[in-house]
Amino acid sequence: MDQASSHAQDSLGYSLYDYLNQGYFSKDSLLCTTQAHSSSFGMSGSPMPYSLRSDNAVSIILLACFCLIIILGTQSYGLFTRQLKMLFRAPRDHSDSVRETSGEMNVMMVFVVINSLLLGIFSNLIVTEYVTTHFIIDSNALIVLLLSGAFLVFFFGKWFVQSLINIVFYGNKKNLQFLREQVFITASMCLFTYPMVMLLVYFNLSLESAVTYFTIIVFFQEMLSFYKCWLIFFGQKGLFLQNILYFCALEIIPLLTFVSSMVLIINNLKINF
Repeated sequence: MDQASSHAQDSLGYSLYDYLNQGYFSKDSLLCTTQAHSSSFGMSGSPMPYSLRSDNAVSIILLACFCLIIILGTQSYGLFTRQLKMLFRAPRDHSDSVRETSGEMNVMMVFVVINSLLLGIFSNLIVTEYVTTHFIIDSNALIVLLLSGAFLVFFFGKWFVQSLINIVFYGNKKNLQFLREQVFITASMCLFTYPMVMLLVYFNLSLESAVTYFTIIVFFQEMLSFYKCWLIFFGQKGLFLQNILYFCALEIIPLLTFVSSMVLIINNLKINF
């Protein structure tokens, strides 16, 4: 009798499973829900590929940069206007007051930090597109911060070395004039970098077009630095060759050194298979 009941249970279980597969209980909400959530039906979907637009940390960084650019830009509109008017003019002999210089430098340093964050995001996009997407650090936002820190160290390190040399050979007054111009040019760069990064992250701008656009920005920045160097240090003496040597030693060589350092940092961050 036990064998007969077990055989009946097996027959009943098989018939219910067969009916369920054939849709006899399709109008029963309870059985339909059980069928939909059963592991015997369907297959797991493939995960979505990672993108910066879906990273909340990167979105917070871009939103904070936007808010800072708007707030500081409206508060320092007069500063930018005055600096643009004096951009292609020879600097005056007398220096500005310490209070005004301190206020200018504080605002400009914030823009330099913003520019470093934007360059960190841009360099991360280049690395993930052309080098690798596998890093020893799981957090992509942390990699962006590390690359941004590398840019920040590059800017401040270059200005520190330039200041040491300029004070020795040209005096503290000309050094402060040149340092203010360098900080202003670097800070203004973020106004052109931010739209490019936003288009890359959220509007599918091609990376080749962004690299071309960024190369033009860097070229214009270096030419402007070359011109300001000539105006401040060599314009009155007419030493054009010395200006070229100064520019190569304190602008081009640090830039090439930084590119080599970035390659070394990326090679240490990526996973070599």
